[in-house]
Amino acid sequence: MQLRNSSKITYAVSLHFSQNVNEIITSAVTSIADVTGNRFILENKIPPHVTIGAFHAAKEKEPRLMQLVEDFSKSQKSSTVHFTEIENFNDKVLFLKPEKDDFLSVINKRLHEVLLPEFEKGENGYYLPDIWFPHTTLATRLNQSQFSNALSIAEKVPLPLMAEVSEIGLYQCSPFAELKHFPLNS
Repeated sequence: MQLRNSSKITYAVSLHFSQNVNEIITSAVTSIADVTGNRFILENKIPPHVTIGAFHAAKEKEPRLMQLVEDFSKSQKSSTVHFTEIENFNDKVLFLKPEKDDFLSVINKRLHEVLLPEFEKGENGYYLPDIWFPHTTLATRLNQSQFSNALSIAEKVPLPLMAEVSEIGLYQCSPFAELKHFPLNS
């Protein structure tokens, strides 16, 4: 097992949705937080998104990473993500699951082709094209009773849900910090 250099930071690259879909997702996240008391997503101000890549980089390489993500965004066209169901990871994370269609598969693959030559894969490689499982988190770090309550609220999200994607965001993880958003081509 390769240990990550502790002087490196994990960065995430994510797709962002139109305002109307953000409101639907944020409403569900808020309702879940109100019922369960689990306010992790709200307290950390994590916006609705689908992460398409996670990478490790030294802080001094952040400007280069930002430039590559900006250049990448200019080469990508906006599109639509189709959320089709509610799913979970081990009854601890509840999420909206999108179809892993050509748009998602190709943008994930291309991002890694651009960034992996200069940056290390992050998050144990879970975002690499062959093993990536796209999702939009509604609640995380749930215990058993919170999960049941969260699921009953999540099931009220109107599905299928079509989400217009028109920008990419770059984030620092742990602590979470939004760095910059870049528009996709129309």
